[in-house]
Amino acid sequence: MVKTIRYAINPDGSVTLDFNGFRGKVCVQEFQKIIEALKRDGITVDGEVSQELKQEYYQEQEEVVEQ
Repeated sequence: MVKTIRYAINPDGSVTLDFNGFRGKVCVQEFQKIIEALKRDGITVDGEVSQELKQEYYQEQEEVVEQ
């Protein structure tokens, strides 16, 4: 499954991120990476951060182990 992150800058200045193709907690981990990258570039995130978790969040992530 293709993983995509879509973002929209709303008229009020807030930003909406939409994660598709992620299972389990990976989407939250990727979100944290985005926030950290923004901070490294001198961009701060002000205000409230809210999350609406999709059904995929509650599915187990499949781990592939190569031998």
